[in-house]
Amino acid sequence: MSRASVCLALLATSWVTLPAFAGGDDFSYNPPGVLVPGSGEGRVDDKVYAPAMRFPIEEGPAFANSQVWGIGGSNGPSGSQCSEENFSYPWSDNYCETRSWDMPLCPSGTGHQGQDIRAATCDKDVHWVVASETGTVTNVGSYSVYITAADGTRYDYLHMGSVQVAVGEDVEKGTRIGKVSNEFGGTPTSVHLHFNLRQNVSGVGNVYVPPYLSLVTSYQALVGPPRTPPSGALDEVSCSSLRGWAQSPTTPADPIDVRLYFDGSATDPGVVGHPFLADLDRDDLCEAVGSCNHGFELLPPLSLFDGEEHQVRAYASDGSPNTPELFGSPLPMQCNFELPAGERRKVRDLDSANAWRFSPFWDEIEVSDGIIASIEEGRELGEAPRLVASVGAPDALYLIDDGKRRAVGTLSVARAWDLDPNFTELLADDELTAIPEGAALGTRPVVLRSATGELWLVDSPPSSGPNGSGGDGAGGGDAADGDSGCSCITPASSSQGSGAASALLLASFLLVRRRRQRASKRD
Repeated sequence: MSRASVCLALLATSWVTLPAFAGGDDFSYNPPGVLVPGSGEGRVDDKVYAPAMRFPIEEGPAFANSQVWGIGGSNGPSGSQCSEENFSYPWSDNYCETRSWDMPLCPSGTGHQGQDIRAATCDKDVHWVVASETGTVTNVGSYSVYITAADGTRYDYLHMGSVQVAVGEDVEKGTRIGKVSNEFGGTPTSVHLHFNLRQNVSGVGNVYVPPYLSLVTSYQALVGPPRTPPSGALDEVSCSSLRGWAQSPTTPADPIDVRLYFDGSATDPGVVGHPFLADLDRDDLCEAVGSCNHGFELLPPLSLFDGEEHQVRAYASDGSPNTPELFGSPLPMQCNFELPAGERRKVRDLDSANAWRFSPFWDEIEVSDGIIASIEEGRELGEAPRLVASVGAPDALYLIDDGKRRAVGTLSVARAWDLDPNFTELLADDELTAIPEGAALGTRPVVLRSATGELWLVDSPPSSGPNGSGGDGAGGGDAADGDSGCSCITPASSSQGSGAASALLLASFLLVRRRRQRASKRD
């Protein structure tokens, strides 16, 4: 991904968040003039027309969006006006939304005069509306109250119930004037407050002006400034790599999680999200986002190598409810399973499968008994993995298997096998070198599952030499660390690393258990 593409991803994701019932500290909003697609052309206007006003609803949270084009609205998706998505950040402008009223400041010349705002809940006649500025009540209609300030700005409040003021009354900023309701002159509308600002604009006259950024500013004063959501991109989805990056502007130097969803979105019921830490170095990110360690790369789940097209979605997660979908997401994946070279090794039982942390979703694929029988059978897989390193070179890790030490070559391999560094044994240098060296550990575990549930690991024979056949045998190809500038574990054949390098490696490994969410243990 080029630096320009990285910047485009930052722009595209910086305003978008997933729907969630949220508090004020999670506040985010779309830019002014960005309307619901198909609802008209908004006015892109950065002016705050009433910079000192108070937010017109007494308490947060509140949600500015379209009541006509929102869920349950007359032109919106079917559902209830009380849908959770209507009561979620980010805010959306709906000034100039398609209407027949004359609006000189709107691109089309007609449109919606103000902004629809939903209170914290969908209950009517519960949430107080307050005066945004000190002034005089100049109108009380069947569903409207106007308050005119000393500078001539008129503040309009529509659809309230329990109106507390009368024409000619002077009110202070913050005075309760009514409650959010659905009054519309005898015909109920949805439960919301419609808010207008009317001012004298030079060369135009006394007109309705955009209230959106005035509401944003006053809401920030009420609940605190918005937390900018994380950003990033899903760069590649292929049969050999799921790759991208993510960064939080709140903690820009620290890695954050990416959550992957397959064949569904984060809001779909029953769809499981798989978290991974985006902490790999990428040269193209260093200058573009200010630090390098925000990349992620992993192998796709074997259970989806079925020849069918699957959709992969990726979201950034920095621990807050703001979890935007990454730029470029979703992307399709369509893969056919190819049996790798090697022998089949029996996984003795489900306890052993759990000890090896084999995932039915990521590591296993069901095949016919005939395919399993066609592979030469080797020795049974050990009951659990044994990970070792020498005291002198703790950054060179080995798996002890069938009496041989098998090099764990890269960070991608360690993560693909989900090795647990908490169980790494440190051996004396001569004790480790006395163990015969076998084939390097494959790029990933490939576990065949029979129709009856038996599990077989396809693997290089551990007795093979370090460069013997099938060094990549259980993975069907090399990891792609080098292509993306990812950090690597020092291979076993390297010289002993420095203390700093060793510490960095172990710190990286201590995060392995967070890299991916394994499937639940089998019963």
